[in-house]
Amino acid sequence: MSAVAILALTSAGLGSGITATASPDAPAGKVIPSLSTSAVNGARTSTADSETVQTEVELHSTGQTNLLALAREGATTKAAPGTAPATDDPNSEIPPRKANSGFKTSPVAKQAPNSENRQLVSDPHESLHFEGINAADSRYADNGDQFTNEPPDQALCVGNGFTMEGVNTAVAVFDRTGAQLAPTVSINEFFGFASVIDREDTVTPFGKRFAFDPVCLYDHQVDRWFFVVTELDQNQKTGDLTGQTNLFIAVSETDDPLGDYEIYRIDTESGDRTDKGCPCFDDFPHIGADRNGFYITANRFPLFKDGFNGAQVYAIDKRELAANASEDGPKPTVVSINAGRIDGDPSFTVQPAAVPEGGSYTGDREYFLSTTDFDTLRESKIGVWALSNTDSLSRENPDVRLTQRTIPSLTYVAEPRADQKRRATPPPLAEEAGERPNKLDSASDMSEVEYAAGRLWGAIGTAVGDGDNKRDAVLYVQVKPSFTNGRADGKVVEQGYVSVAVNHLMYPAIGVNSDGDAAMVMSVSGRTVFPSPSYIKMDKTGVRGPVKVMDFGERPNDGFTCYKAFVGSRARGCRWGDYSAATADNNGRIWMATEFISSGPRVPFANWSTQVIRYLPDANR
Repeated sequence: MSAVAILALTSAGLGSGITATASPDAPAGKVIPSLSTSAVNGARTSTADSETVQTEVELHSTGQTNLLALAREGATTKAAPGTAPATDDPNSEIPPRKANSGFKTSPVAKQAPNSENRQLVSDPHESLHFEGINAADSRYADNGDQFTNEPPDQALCVGNGFTMEGVNTAVAVFDRTGAQLAPTVSINEFFGFASVIDREDTVTPFGKRFAFDPVCLYDHQVDRWFFVVTELDQNQKTGDLTGQTNLFIAVSETDDPLGDYEIYRIDTESGDRTDKGCPCFDDFPHIGADRNGFYITANRFPLFKDGFNGAQVYAIDKRELAANASEDGPKPTVVSINAGRIDGDPSFTVQPAAVPEGGSYTGDREYFLSTTDFDTLRESKIGVWALSNTDSLSRENPDVRLTQRTIPSLTYVAEPRADQKRRATPPPLAEEAGERPNKLDSASDMSEVEYAAGRLWGAIGTAVGDGDNKRDAVLYVQVKPSFTNGRADGKVVEQGYVSVAVNHLMYPAIGVNSDGDAAMVMSVSGRTVFPSPSYIKMDKTGVRGPVKVMDFGERPNDGFTCYKAFVGSRARGCRWGDYSAATADNNGRIWMATEFISSGPRVPFANWSTQVIRYLPDANR
């Protein structure tokens, strides 16, 4: 789901919900509960500003799956070039929309910072790169019992010589050379759900569960793979949402990503007593880990009403979770914390840090980064958060404490939508719709966060330039966190903008190894470039060299979310992103993945793809 535009759900579970912004008729204002900025200690309630709550919630076991067995039993291999067996009927491919969430829009700020542009260069031979999962792979998984989904929402995790990739709504595993090791599996199959749709069933065609927003993590301390999705229940006859919502967690039983997984569920529909308008759901989950815990954060929204209830943080003892998945220990306690307000605004996209293999941990604390302005019109500070006493997660009643502080940063402002390069003949779906290709949407959330070399590494989308020269760019930050008088603190020790002339950079993600060698991946699109994958080298002194492209995109984005003919007045920009991903392996290599438009096979209503890039810092100094 978009971290900028609150989603619009659909009468088919979310088919268009992960594909489009919310109703343009929904009111611009939202009912936002007053949440506290104070620390939360134990199970006590603090009311410094208003109520905030920390609770223990149940972790439900729902079964086991084996990824390789699923792949062999029924998933399909990549579609042959030029094939498109998916139907061209939008009523079958795109579930009818049901407007049941408010719409949040951020106009582009009038004053954007200036940035010195980097060169944009083609360098197809420097780093290993390969095409990952594309729209056809996702649509044809589960024997074709899938919807066409936009955008992909990039998940990527790497370990033990494997690369695991997830998108809306499929998962695949590759070896270190980019060879796919088993056919693509749908997210519903992976989590043990029935297919999201059965077009041959005329009575109950919809699956009970619709899952989206995948994220994954390989934790080298416990040698386990973690995979998380948001899930909404739907009526199997009508596809209407029932109000039951969950976070699902898959935890591998061994270090093999193709092996057995234990599946867990956390109920999210009821929220806690700070939440209004429930049933609620936890959107846009992201995950991290310190030496003690596994952490999930999400943005909590009412399901059927306008509103926003702030960020939610879940903390689980990771060793107990890994042991329980292997049937070698009790089920761990899950601590759920409403993150409250930051700098007067509801907390939003509070990103937990992950630590690369060989990196040092920060004692009994997990750190997070966030932006501080829910609307992100114009801001010059960020939030640094700490969950302390994480070694208590192994106790029957954990006693963790969440605190935060705002610290100065360079300015970041709301981004414009990104142009796409034009071509002489319209792409097929644009021609069918009788419309021109649309611009791509963008976002100004904090990217995923890594803790390495004593720093928190993150990035934020921002506009730069003025007038017709205003375009999407990136503000990267390196924060040295600290913990003073029992509270989170920190200082930005390195920061800067990354932009290119004429074109736009969107959805950054930074991968960094234990030595502080890094790279930042982004999508690039604009007047001279079709949507393409790109990256720039980084280290503790900032960015280095040009923005590099391994494979330039071959055509414009031509998905159904671009056009009024398919999504009505919600077609304010093609859905893109909603996030990229990057991580380091045990050899210090940086793995990155982002969305682009390839020359490969498409389906009638989407043509997106993903590219995975491996960058070896030692070979490129």
